Amino acid sequence: MNKKTFLFYIFISLLFNNNIFAQKKILIDEVAAIVGDKIILMSDIEQNYEQAARQGIESPRLKCEVLNQLLLEKLFLNQAILDSVEVADAEVEAELDNRVRYFINMFGGDVEKLEAYYKKSIVKIKEDYRDDVKNLLLARRMQTQVVNDVTVTPSEVKAFFESIPADSLPYFNAEIELGQLVVFPKETKEQKAEIKKQLLDLKKQVEEGEDFGKLASIYSEDPGSAGNNGELGFMERGQLVSEFEGAAFKLKNGEMSNIVETQFGFHLIKMLERRGNKINVQHILMKPQVTDVERDKAQTYLDSIHNLITIDSLSFKDAVEQFSELEEGKKLGGLIISPQTGLSTFEMDQLDPNIYFTIDTLQEGQTSPAVEFTQADGKEGFRLIHVYMRSQPHLANLKDDYQKIQNQVKRNKQQEALSNWIDQKAPVTYIHIENVYQTCDLLDKWLK
Repeated sequence: MNKKTFLFYIFISLLFNNNIFAQKKILIDEVAAIVGDKIILMSDIEQNYEQAARQGIESPRLKCEVLNQLLLEKLFLNQAILDSVEVADAEVEAELDNRVRYFINMFGGDVEKLEAYYKKSIVKIKEDYRDDVKNLLLARRMQTQVVNDVTVTPSEVKAFFESIPADSLPYFNAEIELGQLVVFPKETKEQKAEIKKQLLDLKKQVEEGEDFGKLASIYSEDPGSAGNNGELGFMERGQLVSEFEGAAFKLKNGEMSNIVETQFGFHLIKMLERRGNKINVQHILMKPQVTDVERDKAQTYLDSIHNLITIDSLSFKDAVEQFSELEEGKKLGGLIISPQTGLSTFEMDQLDPNIYFTIDTLQEGQTSPAVEFTQADGKEGFRLIHVYMRSQPHLANLKDDYQKIQNQVKRNKQQEALSNWIDQKAPVTYIHIENVYQTCDLLDKWLK
């Protein structure tokens, strides 16, 4: 790995680490370092060292580099507290819910398997890691403030590229840029009516004295909140889908809503507490099951759109604008963005296997037939996948690789901004590093 980008890479990796729920080893622990009043334990170093090693990061001084990143994280956290940077409870709860959903998916959507693995309920898992997640969000926000104003001009990109010796130009593998047009099978009136009937029955049970939270834990199909008795935590306006939010903010403490329909299904909502412009509610989510008949209808409908595109009477971008039911990326012709890189280009080995086999034989400008897929939230749909661009393996050049080069220049400038910030803050912050790590020359800047 390029040493110039190692600091930035591993810091971002730590902040966005999806393994925050990884089981911690039972160790006889010791303090390795202190930043302000924030402690770094020997076990913290070991855990992050093992994670970096699993990611294939190799370095003879990897533990020193890991400690360097932990010191930076704690420095950001310490400064965030000094600067009164805030993270709303709702943001923490949303991040916890995202991580819980991620891990539930890793267990095949089986909540009980997840709880059995960790030997604790989802509620307890979230309680145990709430402070850790809040600290990560605070550090992330502080870090964002440091690098947020970094911009890159075209002349800087050009100058950076021209500074690379011809024999050192990077070689890029074959890449592909894809778009998608998505439709979802529709539930029938009968299915919706049955779900509403079930929710009305649950509402009646609550009105007769049954505990709302208990029913939510049994019947709700929201994996992020069902294990917490349907409780969402405090949310502000704008953090919930409009239909849900509109109904929820009308409720008084202890009051229950009528049935509310959103893109996720049907909800029954109970107000727990209101604090100014924030609310904390419980909800029960139930989703109508889509029939094979409705799936066939959706696929046939999408096939008809594919035919229009194939005979050149409709461009893929226009078809996305008119027919796609997925708002994400709709204005960009359905462009699929990599969550790892933030780019619209993928190397072939980075593609989801299902997408890879769908587009394997397609040429640039061609569109696949309708294929079924499942979103991260479990919603099933059908999509056409369009190949906007296929590149051949090549040496870097400004015409084809401007976005990548621009991103590298921006990373370099962000790294410089981070280094300058450390130089300003470290000397005025109490920092102690145990003797065993003081031989790391990488940590000299922390010891001055």
